[in-house]
Amino acid sequence: MSMRINTIVTHLRPDDAHTLIEFLYQLRTVLMQTYGSDIEATLQECCSQHTASADDDDVLF
Repeated sequence: MSMRINTIVTHLRPDDAHTLIEFLYQLRTVLMQTYGSDIEATLQECCSQHTASADDDDVLF
């Protein structure tokens, strides 16, 4: 399997940048409508695991 490499254009005309921002906003909206509760659950799980592992790494003197 080959790895796909995407190049991100960093210099856009203002109207193209606006179009891209609008697309990303619409994409976020659709993804949150479809997967919002799953995303929130995953984030909560990751945060609680991170907090638990951080507590385990604390060294008390």
